[in-house]
Amino acid sequence: MSLSIPNVDATPGRPRARLRSTGRTVDLAPSDMGLWTGALPLDGATAGEQTVEFVVRLRDGTDAVIDSPTFLLSAPEYVVWTLDFEGDAAGDAEMANTAAIADALGVPMTLMWNPRVWTTSQVGAARADAMLAWTKGRLAKGDEIALHLHMWIDFVRAAGLAARTSPNWGGRSDGYDVPLTAYDEAQTRALVELSLRLMAEHGLPRPTSFRGGGLFANAANLRAVAALGFTADCSATPAGPFGSLQLPWTLAPDAQPYYPARDDANRAGDLPLLEAPNIAGNTYGHSASSIAAVAQADLRMIAAPGQAASQRRALTLVSHPGTIDATERAAIEALFRAFEPYRYDRDAGPLRFVTLAQLAKAYSR
Repeated sequence: MSLSIPNVDATPGRPRARLRSTGRTVDLAPSDMGLWTGALPLDGATAGEQTVEFVVRLRDGTDAVIDSPTFLLSAPEYVVWTLDFEGDAAGDAEMANTAAIADALGVPMTLMWNPRVWTTSQVGAARADAMLAWTKGRLAKGDEIALHLHMWIDFVRAAGLAARTSPNWGGRSDGYDVPLTAYDEAQTRALVELSLRLMAEHGLPRPTSFRGGGLFANAANLRAVAALGFTADCSATPAGPFGSLQLPWTLAPDAQPYYPARDDANRAGDLPLLEAPNIAGNTYGHSASSIAAVAQADLRMIAAPGQAASQRRALTLVSHPGTIDATERAAIEALFRAFEPYRYDRDAGPLRFVTLAQLAKAYSR
């Protein structure tokens, strides 16, 4: 905040700013621009219209309010764009489309890397190297590198475990569609430890965010992930079926981030791992026209343009760098443009695009 006091030396008057709703007061300091400036903390203030009183001390020792502008205070709203590498090959054109969206629209990515590409003969070394180089390039631009696992038979065996082909959600025989919930806590730990080792060997930073394949995870899986230092998970999603299986989640369609219980991933508790449910949709298979319904549903979960959000909200959505062709790219761009009237970085509203790690910090306890 800043205040102009023309044609007078205001120093003896000790200019201050006071938030009327909380009484919090800060001294203002003169700037090179001829303004008196300061940062007024907003903790403890409720969402809605707020008034700042600019106060000076008069020669008789009394204080006077010389201006009292108002502003609209909102709780923060967040959108997290997560992108799953599936453990198979992602093409250069699709990854280029992915990067173009992020760069043009100013949207940070949480890239869920899948280290299975280093344990299979189905992805050639040159292709794995190209995917890795692209991912490191995105890391240099500030995107987050996270971990995403599918239960591919070759990957599970590389972790020293007996691989399973059932239960599965799609009738495949390569383990891709076997849920992480088919493996217990110790087995999950072994799979994640292999992942961390492979990522470190290939020059990727140790991730702090995780997602299970197909959005499957249970309390045992999450305990293993949390024990290895992860601070966020985004496997959760609203209740319903996935292929031929029922998802392990019982969450509402607008479920918000929470810390799960150690014995029940659907219930709040004290596991030191933020769960960020995927409530904002999956862009796979969408076009610019078909994604309109997704955008409308997402916007209904946040405050209307020009209105303050009464409580913080987070919307997490899913894409895949290996599938973003021209059609899906247009869909994602249309979805993100629907958020333009709400964006904080456009000075339009309280909504911020953040990575999952940034969300975890915002919700830290």
